[in-house]
Amino acid sequence: MTEAANQSGTVSRLGLALVVLVALLWSASTFMPPGLLHGDEAVQWSLAKELSEGTRYSTHQDKFHGPTLATALLITAKLTGTAPTDMDEHYLRSVVSIFLGLMAAAALILPGVGKGPRYATAAFIVLTGGCTPFGYYFVQEMLLVCGFVWGVALWMRAEGSPPASRWWLLSGSAFGFALACKVTAAAYLFFFLLALGLLRRFVPDRRWLRFGFGLVASWALFQSVGFTDLDGLLTWWVQLARSLGVASGQSEDTLYAVNMAPWGWAAAWLAVFASGRSGFSLARWRSRHEADLPCLAAGLIFIFHLALPYKTPWLLLVVFSLPLTIAMPYLLVGRNVRAIVLAPVLATIAILAQGSLSSHTKTSSLVSGFHQNVANLAKAYGDKFYVAVEGGHYWPLPYYLRKYPVGYGDFPQAAKAPLRLIPATDASEPVIPGYAVSSLVLREGGDRYWVLVAKGYESAFIGK
Repeated sequence: MTEAANQSGTVSRLGLALVVLVALLWSASTFMPPGLLHGDEAVQWSLAKELSEGTRYSTHQDKFHGPTLATALLITAKLTGTAPTDMDEHYLRSVVSIFLGLMAAAALILPGVGKGPRYATAAFIVLTGGCTPFGYYFVQEMLLVCGFVWGVALWMRAEGSPPASRWWLLSGSAFGFALACKVTAAAYLFFFLLALGLLRRFVPDRRWLRFGFGLVASWALFQSVGFTDLDGLLTWWVQLARSLGVASGQSEDTLYAVNMAPWGWAAAWLAVFASGRSGFSLARWRSRHEADLPCLAAGLIFIFHLALPYKTPWLLLVVFSLPLTIAMPYLLVGRNVRAIVLAPVLATIAILAQGSLSSHTKTSSLVSGFHQNVANLAKAYGDKFYVAVEGGHYWPLPYYLRKYPVGYGDFPQAAKAPLRLIPATDASEPVIPGYAVSSLVLREGGDRYWVLVAKGYESAFIGK
């Protein structure tokens, strides 16, 4: 029996009430879901839109993002009767928030701990958005983490069950869903199994067959979009090969850290959970506390991402979410001071980390005014209005131009388009007969365009 189960019982009602009170104060005054779509969010929207138009996932140019979020969005679109072009930012993020709620629900099935800590933890997660802004970003990471957290929770629920128990199958199925979200989950699964090897005794029995069957079957189901696109199974391995180059810094798509603050806050986050546990179990090599497994797995994942050149803050979502969902209920058991201290300290770290976590490649606030200006110009120009974007495009431009005919790259009508966008490679403003010129920054710190508006319609295009 675990140490957690042997402890004196439940935390005081005052302690649990404080956990919920901290979360309510956060929800009411601190946390604000992000506004304009991030570039990666717009890519996910585009993938869903083109899938709805008949494009197969395995042939899509953005197939390096898994199909699960796009599939979830299409299911939601069917249920609500909403077309992709009518989906605003709030609608898209509402789909992801469903998985935030599902992740919180994983705390409810944990064994060896009373209802109070489990429900207080779930409420804390929902009300604080998982203590990171990524709980509402329309990106795959939220779905990946949801599946991974459920995989760990179901495994812990299965421990002590016979090898024929359905819990092993369900745990594998949850991990399989995570694998279909993004190939990064393969590394996460490896580190979870490594943590198991360090904290548990390996017993080769039939549970591994059930776990493995659930893993493969679930991965194949979601990766092939319900077995309608079997080529998607091969695409996953192509993704894996590409990700190795990106993560190791051998690809032009590698993104290096411009600010290491998120990694410092993640380290502080893990330190709080370790100190709340009073450190990992030292009396014996094998763990005697249920909080050790999720904390050790999160720590290994953190070290993994810290060591690799590729760094974006949303990679830390699992580092924040796994101990919060799986370890926190156990840390609320026993001494009342844990509940009184833990929730405010976690909230403080999360509040301080918000700025650095959400600042990466953020869409410029100028895009909002540009979007309205385009609408004004389209209305003034009439039915023949179209847009030409030269030199390719940067996300989320396709999302914010989604209601209009748009041509990307070189095409015959580009030179006569009433609205043209040209990448600004330097500060010299182009002089093109028949057009008034202004500029637009799409992403804070880069991706600047010259905006060319046909002469005679400058007044309709209000902003600069």
